[in-house]
Amino acid sequence: GWTMADLFSSTGGVKDADRQKNVLKSELLSLIRKTEEQQFSWPFREPVDTKEVHDYLDVIKEPIDLSTIEKRIKKGDYYKGRQMLYRDLMLMVNNCKLYNDENSTYYECAVSLEKFLKNLFPN
Repeated sequence: GWTMADLFSSTGGVKDADRQKNVLKSELLSLIRKTEEQQFSWPFREPVDTKEVHDYLDVIKEPIDLSTIEKRIKKGDYYKGRQMLYRDLMLMVNNCKLYNDENSTYYECAVSLEKFLKNLFPN
């Protein structure tokens, strides 16, 4: 039969994994909120409206924005660590720089965001 000790030992690992997942989720949400608070993050808060920007998906193959990233974090299974989040944030920056003209406000926001992210993710 099962003893209480058996029961606790069999669920301990699961609890630790859940706890680690929640710690990671909190940390990633905190990083996203810090990013969203920046003045230059406004172009990245929602997906690009492809009804207004007709050729966006012809140029950008992997669209990403802060609201999509936040949904992925809250779901809990997508990001395995900070580096995966950083990769998506940099994809967002690079999409913006690829699509927009260097002299545009959007491009300037992307450059500012890139500098901010390099400080937020020092390694």
